[in-house]
Amino acid sequence: MSLLCKDVMLTDQPVLKATDTMRLAYPLIRQKGVRFLPVIDDDGKYLGVFTSSTLVRLLLPTALTIHPNRKDADTGIGHLHFFHMKENDFHERLEAIQDEKVVDYLSEASNIPTAKPETPILEGVLLLYKYKRHVVIVDENTHQYKGLLTIHSVLDNIFGPYDLPNDLKE
Repeated sequence: MSLLCKDVMLTDQPVLKATDTMRLAYPLIRQKGVRFLPVIDDDGKYLGVFTSSTLVRLLLPTALTIHPNRKDADTGIGHLHFFHMKENDFHERLEAIQDEKVVDYLSEASNIPTAKPETPILEGVLLLYKYKRHVVIVDENTHQYKGLLTIHSVLDNIFGPYDLPNDLKE
């Protein structure tokens, strides 16, 4: 029997609800060390993901993240020697966005790979490779969020837990 995504996906990862704000997203990203959090509605339906990159963008001054021409969206301003921010400025930016709803800042759906629980693991691993990010596992019929396929979940489930060889430990 072939291994499926549901056999190796993580089901215990934190998720956000559509009504959640940055007040919850920020500590989850910090404490759990996750790069993105799936967002679901009250019925568990998958809506999208909120990413740590989006959080960083929201902490930057708006003038630095405005991209009038989308083809320059990944480059932005190259040299910032004329611009200064103090530590307190970042704290103020974080406080200013605390009540913003995460659902208003979901990543572009086309950038987030999804798969069904019954998807063969080979296809899931190919999505991990192609998109270079976790794969969101969603029920095909109900669109319910089921879990995440990650590089670590695949490696741990196929090869078992890994311990660094003694000769490589400090």
